[in-house]
Amino acid sequence: MIRAIRANRRGFHQGTFTPGVNLVLADRSTTAGDKDTTNALGKSTLIEIIDFCLGSNTSPRKGLRVEPLEEWAFTLELTVSGNDVAVTRSTDAPGFFAIEGPTTGWPVQPTTNKDGITGLDTKKWRSVLAWALFGLSELSPEGGYKPSARSLLSYFVRSQLAAYNTPFKHFDNQKTWDIQVHNAFLLGLDWEKAATWQQLKDQKNALDALKQAIKTGAVDGELASLGELEAERLRLTTQLERDRDALSNFRVLPQYREIEAQANALTTEIHSLVNANITDKRRLERYRDSLVSEDAPTEDRLAALYNEAGIALPGAVRKTLSDARAFNEQIIVNRREFIASEIAAHETAITERDDQIAALTDRRAGYLGALAGQGALEELTQLQELHAATRLRVDELTNRITQLRQMTSKADTIKVETVELKRATTLDYEERRALWSQALSLFSDFSEHLYKSPGRLVIDIDDTGYKFDVEIAGSPSEGISKMKIFCYDLVLISFARQRGLGIDFLIHDSTIFDGVDPRQRAHALELAAAMSAKHGFQYICTLNTDMVPVSDFSAGFDYENLVRLRLTDTDPSGSLLGFRY
Repeated sequence: MIRAIRANRRGFHQGTFTPGVNLVLADRSTTAGDKDTTNALGKSTLIEIIDFCLGSNTSPRKGLRVEPLEEWAFTLELTVSGNDVAVTRSTDAPGFFAIEGPTTGWPVQPTTNKDGITGLDTKKWRSVLAWALFGLSELSPEGGYKPSARSLLSYFVRSQLAAYNTPFKHFDNQKTWDIQVHNAFLLGLDWEKAATWQQLKDQKNALDALKQAIKTGAVDGELASLGELEAERLRLTTQLERDRDALSNFRVLPQYREIEAQANALTTEIHSLVNANITDKRRLERYRDSLVSEDAPTEDRLAALYNEAGIALPGAVRKTLSDARAFNEQIIVNRREFIASEIAAHETAITERDDQIAALTDRRAGYLGALAGQGALEELTQLQELHAATRLRVDELTNRITQLRQMTSKADTIKVETVELKRATTLDYEERRALWSQALSLFSDFSEHLYKSPGRLVIDIDDTGYKFDVEIAGSPSEGISKMKIFCYDLVLISFARQRGLGIDFLIHDSTIFDGVDPRQRAHALELAAAMSAKHGFQYICTLNTDMVPVSDFSAGFDYENLVRLRLTDTDPSGSLLGFRY
């Protein structure tokens, strides 16, 4: 039970709470202007402070750990397993919780730090809360899929805006296993079945990841089918036998490398001669084409060119047209004679090279004949290395085949275990019917109290584990969605009290009533008052004054007696912290 919340600053508005319904109201004063707002008075901050003192995660420069709140410390007075204690956590040292009051029977006892203050670190404080509120032990090693005090508390202290989107989640990216494990615990189901389901999912995901890594080359391996791998191993085994026969019949020729070098030298020389012939033949073609196309310019063309040159170069010395024609004819004659001599020389060179090529080819054939059926020592070594590589490849394929068989067997095992887990979960579900049906009945009653017809809390089991849903008749709207969460949370706290768990408080921000009809708001608050009295828990809710459905309350329901703290927008000092930032 939460008794009070206070801080180490004089401007902070201390809140004192009692069993039953506790309202924290943000008043809009009569002197407030049009631009004044009740949205920054600290309603959500109050819930955040309570959650902070209950061991919530913190990040620098976020939430309460911002510059305006440096050196602030918040104290939560509450009852833990029958002991009234005060827990203080500062924004500057959020990893330590100062503890005042008796701690008899706690699983871990506070110790004194270097400043002489008695308290617990975050992990130990959470372990105390897990033990006191939910009967869990968090002293075991980290890891595994199991309920934690912090995740369970988040269903009873919805401090984040995302916690008001769906009943079964308290933040947007909450993992499926987290949803299944914690809701199963809270609804009296076997949460260990949900944990086992996630372990099977992890095994399947690991197999899928291995296959993907092999496929992309991140892991050395083969992704072919078992049949394809067997076929490849058979092919390589046959090759291995052929290599073994080749090794046994191999003969080493001592002069092999010398003869091979001579044959290679002849090959190089032949290639050089062939390349030279190709080059000369191309030149012959160009020379012969020149003889065909080489003609003296006509008299008209020459005159035109000469006149054009005279225009382009005024004042230059000009020869007579007959001199130019004679000069040009002589050039043509000389060029024809030069081309004819070049053709004759290239034809002779090509013929001589052809003869050389024929002779060198005969010599090389003799060398190659000597090498046939023989080998050098290096070739024997190379053949041995190829044989060893093939044998290694066969061994690798054998390992891959074994690995693939194991992966296939593991995948089949996971399928079988999943089917068996579903069967066992269904059987356990039936055995626990008397327990979880209480939660379903509570939801039906609570939703019927708010609306004309009862809603349904649905628990299903499929191939992926537990599935949860809530249904309330009516058109889908924000208001009905919020009341689904309200009814579910009221079920959780009422059911927890029926089961004898230590959790005895439920806290909602005003967000829980966004879009809700005033009549349902009135019904909800009256229902919370009735259930908190019946089951012995505390309901804390923050509201803006204009959200209080004064005219819709039943006769005799005095909400004013339930107000524990009023915040006002008259000036900044009227906010929770005594100032605004």
